[in-house]
Amino acid sequence: MARVLLVEASPLQRWLLCRQLRALGHEPLPCGSTAEALTRLREARAPLAVALVAMGLPQDNGFACGSALREAGVACVLLLADVPRATDAWWARSLGLGLAEGEAGVLLRPLPLLTLQRALRAALPDAVEVDDAQSA
Repeated sequence: MARVLLVEASPLQRWLLCRQLRALGHEPLPCGSTAEALTRLREARAPLAVALVAMGLPQDNGFACGSALREAGVACVLLLADVPRATDAWWARSLGLGLAEGEAGVLLRPLPLLTLQRALRAALPDAVEVDDAQSA
């Protein structure tokens, strides 16, 4: 089980993503803003390997938040987008966000459980397996 920092302004989206993360066996650390996420990161018992960041944060955008988290020591930042744009993945890679070259750095919503599982498995080698019956 890994602790996953979740930065999402919408309480409903935070709730949904927390449920998905728990279903995959992870401990979500939900935050509503970049400032809150950086505070939570400083207070964490150990470094966090992965963060999920919404693109549409009211005070910052996902790129600014993700960059701040990378500078603060988060190994992998995955962005959550509501609107698919071809340039988002390019910008994410150029800022050092997302997974290895050629892998997804921007996840599109609605986010199926198996898509989240695959992304976390790539970011966290010990990600918990979920069978297809749970994801339906």
